Amino acid sequence: MVSIDIDERGSLKIIRIKGEFFLGYVRQVEETWNKLVTTSPEVIAIDCRDMTFVDSSAIGTFVKFLHNSMAHNIKLVFFDLNESISRIFNKAKLNKIFTILDREEFEKVYIQKS
Repeated sequence: MVSIDIDERGSLKIIRIKGEFFLGYVRQVEETWNKLVTTSPEVIAIDCRDMTFVDSSAIGTFVKFLHNSMAHNIKLVFFDLNESISRIFNKAKLNKIFTILDREEFEKVYIQKS
């Protein structure tokens, strides 16, 4: 099961995904993404602290978000990956295409300036 929370801080939107993100939840996460994109944010950040699992469809969704964010001139940032999600991202070489920060870096760059 996955739960999704949104934290809107002006032009920064944070999506918190909690639990296991797999095929059955792609539509729910995409609907959240699409809703945020319509608000024309500068940055959409995905908080991964409480995400415990991602499958290939979730990874594909994140890649889709990257392309969509570039098309809308939105910076996409992932932050606070736990060890298991970090391993999956590294194995899939997502660390080469996504901006991935630890919580401290993210807060320093995006929270303190908002």
